[in-house]
Amino acid sequence: MNSIYAPPPLKASLLAVLSLLSLSACPDSKQNGQLKGPVKKVSRISQELGRDFKAVSQGVIPSVVSISTHATQKTPKMRKNTPKNQAPFEDYFGFSHPQEEEHVGSGVVVDAQKGYILTNHHVIENASEIDVVLAGGKTLKGRLIGDDQPTDLAVIQVQPNSQLVAATLGDSGGIRVGEWVLAIGSPFGLQSTVTAGIISAKSRADIGVADFEDFIQTDAAINPGNSGGALVNIRGEVIGINTAIASRNEGYMGIGFAIPSNLAKKVLNSLITKGRVVRSQLGIMIGPIDELMLKSLKLSATTQGILVMDVFPDTPAAKAGFKKYDLLTHLNQMPVHEVQDFRNQIAMTAPGTVVTVKLLRDGKPLELKPVLREMTAENSNPLEPVRPEILKKLGLEVQVVDDRLRRKLQLPASLQGLVVTQVEPGSEAIQQGIRPGDILTEVDRQPVGSLAEFYAQFEKHASGDVLLMSIIRGQETLIRALRVP
Repeated sequence: MNSIYAPPPLKASLLAVLSLLSLSACPDSKQNGQLKGPVKKVSRISQELGRDFKAVSQGVIPSVVSISTHATQKTPKMRKNTPKNQAPFEDYFGFSHPQEEEHVGSGVVVDAQKGYILTNHHVIENASEIDVVLAGGKTLKGRLIGDDQPTDLAVIQVQPNSQLVAATLGDSGGIRVGEWVLAIGSPFGLQSTVTAGIISAKSRADIGVADFEDFIQTDAAINPGNSGGALVNIRGEVIGINTAIASRNEGYMGIGFAIPSNLAKKVLNSLITKGRVVRSQLGIMIGPIDELMLKSLKLSATTQGILVMDVFPDTPAAKAGFKKYDLLTHLNQMPVHEVQDFRNQIAMTAPGTVVTVKLLRDGKPLELKPVLREMTAENSNPLEPVRPEILKKLGLEVQVVDDRLRRKLQLPASLQGLVVTQVEPGSEAIQQGIRPGDILTEVDRQPVGSLAEFYAQFEKHASGDVLLMSIIRGQETLIRALRVP
């Protein structure tokens, strides 16, 4: 929901549509000689539901604000029509002048006395100014307290005001598919908009919006501008922070996603007290289990759990005795079903905590008690060890093409590779014609979708050897040669 549409043309078109609707909805009151009146019989359930919607809306609307930010973007969005000989990422990676952009989103007041407001990271990303418009119309200046890109959450603060009303953050762990929910926010800048729907699914992951995903899916209408707003249950409790939509046209198509309030509360507390989110790490690669895998492991087809696919050296998992092919069944006495849920629980547990993990190894039950360590930039991804000397000698800086980058740069979902973000003047890379925005897809005729794969190709060869590299630039595929440093 990063695309924000200008409210003025929307309002003009909206007024036109409303005018048409008012005309079409008021036909001649006499048809066939009989006077048509309002429907008198309405079911008791419908009346009660309508009253509940009204009460919840009136209770929560004062707690949902509109957020307008001004951000200096070093690069504009990728051009829709890229010249054939130009990389479509040149603007994105530093080939243009800074531009001032305005973004509109929503936020939820969580502490009226201290002026804390919860919103999405992408709403306030790179913001130089933050304006908060309360439901009553008053505008306040906001300042960033802390943000957390891995969960796409942020906390801002305004001067406490009598119009601030704190929402109640509910327990998202108790929600059920099929429950009624309301989405409240400022879609397209239309403040205090309320839409209704149900909870369509829980624990949605691999959406490509954040690193730590456990989304609530809803069919309540969510559009650009709803980001950071409230997903509310029928009791008026905020059980989610509206964050993303699945859409082919950047508008509502019946599939929206909200960050569960239980996760949001943990991030909120950490950002307020520490200014950042401290996460823990176990040091294993895990994946889902299927019936065929269970059969090969000689386990019952009804066995629940997640599979250890690798154990990284010098990690809490390695020290505690975890092994590849272990089937994890319980974490702190709670059953383990989903990879993302296990990962989130480990990450949000304090470093130094001893956790109890029950598992099956060769069909036999086992219990291990690892001591979690803090996740840092250096150890966050053991699969891709940092070997910057190779890139430094080549004169390159690169970034893995992940789901977020594909979405931001409008890349095909199947594209794997490394995007060149910077080339050092006078380096081997620039001499061979490599430019920022190039996508490296092959090295030595082998595909590279990660830094580990990139490094591996260079480490197979001696210094001075020449390797061919396949590059995508704009609509062209190019071949370049680089000498192993």
